Amino acid sequence: MADPEIGYHEEPTNSNGILRARTTAQVRSWHILRKERALHALRHELETVEYPGVYILFEKKTKIYVGEAQNIYTRLDQHIKNPEHKIKEWDQALIISDGRPASQSDFNDTVVRRALESYLIKLMKANKYTVVSQAQTTTLNQTQRHVVTTLVSELNFFLARKNLITRLLEERGQEEIFLDELKALFKKKKIVVQKWGKYEALIQNQKAFIRPGSKKPKGWQITFRGRKPGSFIDCLEKGEGYLLVPRNGVLLVPLNQVKKVIDEAAFEQDTIDIWIVFPPEKVTLSYKSQSTDVTEFRLTT
Repeated sequence: MADPEIGYHEEPTNSNGILRARTTAQVRSWHILRKERALHALRHELETVEYPGVYILFEKKTKIYVGEAQNIYTRLDQHIKNPEHKIKEWDQALIISDGRPASQSDFNDTVVRRALESYLIKLMKANKYTVVSQAQTTTLNQTQRHVVTTLVSELNFFLARKNLITRLLEERGQEEIFLDELKALFKKKKIVVQKWGKYEALIQNQKAFIRPGSKKPKGWQITFRGRKPGSFIDCLEKGEGYLLVPRNGVLLVPLNQVKKVIDEAAFEQDTIDIWIVFPPEKVTLSYKSQSTDVTEFRLTT
């Protein structure tokens, strides 16, 4: 995540509890505690000019709310006085902008801010934060897309230097799709889900194993484990249930299809590794030298 063309500078926290940081490119930030004194000090620094930007509220470090605002000071003031119910106990905020007033700032474009907000929500979910805010759909023109792409690259570097993220989103189409989005997709497809869990679900009365996979040179590696009844390997051997891969249109592959590429000797092992490859047109699932086309099991294209 290092970028040799961008530098990073962070000042010590001042007497008002504000920690300022910036890159040598565009990003400027203020990390403040949930105290009116800190917010008033920030207001004094910004004077009376509107400063647009995005922000992250933290509650006990792992629960967060990502937002955007035309006037950062006004929005943070609202969050202090009338906090959102879903992040009522937030204790600190990270404000991100380019340090320029609205009349000059790239963050002054609402579409740009919402696109960055949406990106940050996905990025922070990928880094295992519990995100309680929802992304808004945006359509970017060519100029806006250029601005967002540039800022996203810089935000990745900046947040890594702040030690807030350790991983980036995968290339478009292969990024992990999270539970709230999966629920919405299954509802849209009218696929009945009786129970959702972090690693397992009950879909149309059959067990489904939810595995995003680990990126390896051969593709996305998924490991089957367990010998007990109802375990991943047990269900695979019986050909009962599903493998749910929340990437690239979301794969919902019946385990009887996965079993076709697995040799009988594999079921004597404690683990079985398969690989999934997502080329543009065709999705393949493989075990050792055997492979099968599972493109038809994508829920979206």
